[in-house]
Amino acid sequence: MRTLYFDLDGTVVTGFGGVAKTLLAEGGFERAVRAAGCSRLVCVGNAVAIFQSLARMGQDHDGIGTVFRLCQGAFLDEAWLRSVLELTPIDPHRRVEGIDRGLDWLYVDDLAEQYCRDAGAEELFSAERGRRILRCDPEGDGQDVLAWLEEWKVA
Repeated sequence: MRTLYFDLDGTVVTGFGGVAKTLLAEGGFERAVRAAGCSRLVCVGNAVAIFQSLARMGQDHDGIGTVFRLCQGAFLDEAWLRSVLELTPIDPHRRVEGIDRGLDWLYVDDLAEQYCRDAGAEELFSAERGRRILRCDPEGDGQDVLAWLEEWKVA
């Protein structure tokens, strides 16, 4: 089972609450993720911290539905997304610590280098950059994300 850990802002969408990156829109991200054989997704975006806060206050919140909406059309099949998506159980600022490196994993985040550094995982970033880790262009159209996922495409 291949797990994709992914950020939202600057990775799937442009800026906080922005629109889906051009090439990831209209289900482009979902198609690429599926083609890469990712059967488990973990959202590590900072928005998850808000959902965690709501849960601590006893408020019921549909975090997965919110992620679907925040992705602004990068995913089209909400039922599929609900069946494969988890929200990181730890503080998203510690997201790299939550990557299970004992599994087949991928991690895409415009701030991947920073979060690896914050976790004391600079060596991991250096070893896996461009392979298992993609520090995508926050201002890009998503071509870098699609090209990277294409390299993981399952025949």
